Amino acid sequence: MTLPDRKEDEVRRMLDGPHPPVPPELAQRATERGRRMARRRRVARIVLWLLLTAALTALALWAATDQPWLPPPADTTPPLEGW
Repeated sequence: MTLPDRKEDEVRRMLDGPHPPVPPELAQRATERGRRMARRRRVARIVLWLLLTAALTALALWAATDQPWLPPPADTTPPLEGW
């Protein structure tokens, strides 16, 4: 018997043997868990979108009020000509 044939025979014996008992409420528990996971993902996605929106709004308000694209004001005044 070659190596793959032995493994195949072991798998067939395992599948032909008695199966472990499955709890009757397993499907219901799996469904509830899946719903909880989906709800948590949905809430996390909404929270992340809200945070992103708030950050972009704060950035836009800062840029509109501070106007960082303008050069800073001069510290001294230029000399007056003719005095």
